[in-house]
Amino acid sequence: MKYVLLLFILIFSLSTFSQETISESSIKDPDEVPFAVIEKVPVYKGCNKKSSNVEIKKCFNDKINSFIASNFNTNLGRTLDIEDKSIVRINVFFKIDKTGKITQIEAKSEYPELNNEAKRVIRLIPQLESPGYVRGKPVTVPYFLPIQFQVDNPKSSANTKNDKFPTFRGCEETMPYNELKKCTLDKIADYVRVSINYELADKLFPTQKSTQFKLEFTINKKGKAENITAQAHKKAMAIEAINVLKRMPKLKKPGYKNGKAVDTSLSLFMTIYF
Repeated sequence: MKYVLLLFILIFSLSTFSQETISESSIKDPDEVPFAVIEKVPVYKGCNKKSSNVEIKKCFNDKINSFIASNFNTNLGRTLDIEDKSIVRINVFFKIDKTGKITQIEAKSEYPELNNEAKRVIRLIPQLESPGYVRGKPVTVPYFLPIQFQVDNPKSSANTKNDKFPTFRGCEETMPYNELKKCTLDKIADYVRVSINYELADKLFPTQKSTQFKLEFTINKKGKAENITAQAHKKAMAIEAINVLKRMPKLKKPGYKNGKAVDTSLSLFMTIYF
């Protein structure tokens, strides 16, 4: 099995989509400021402190990408039986504290082995040269980093009849894996579209006719959405998207691997018109 490591830091890769990332469990803290809007960016070792915020962010991004690509053990994937050509995503979240140390590392995917490897690598990142600052005061900076693998595994048994994507009501369990995946994601997107608060969207974006947001979540072994995060142009829109997904009815069936129910990580990129 050959793995190609693809690293994407959304704050930079979506240059035309300025976002704030909000977690379902996040708590407002005046001493925490998102990386996207920090007044003075944390400085990675080797980056020039005297550069502009934009340049320091880019340097930070490049250094993180390079460090993870050099230290992540992609050979670990050889022990996992994953569908050929599939994309495996690990959502990594951590905080840069007021001293520049990386803390509170979390990693979420359907593979515990990859979660542990992601956390191991993040722990190896050296303490930053300086933390984030707002008005001359050091603050804690939450940071989100998705790591993706493209899998080359022609002999994978992941397409066996015992492996199923989560099934939304109205989708047939007997569909082939990829067809069922499309049906479920389409149904979830439809649910979000009919449930979102369009009056709120109109108030938040009075000069626009549409907005976009991205949802990351897990369908757990009972078929319920959990671990929800959202990215949107406005924090209030992200919170609304999370609340909509939290209210979504339990799916007809969860995901299955080798005949056993498993947690399944999903993502949706939505455009709504109002």
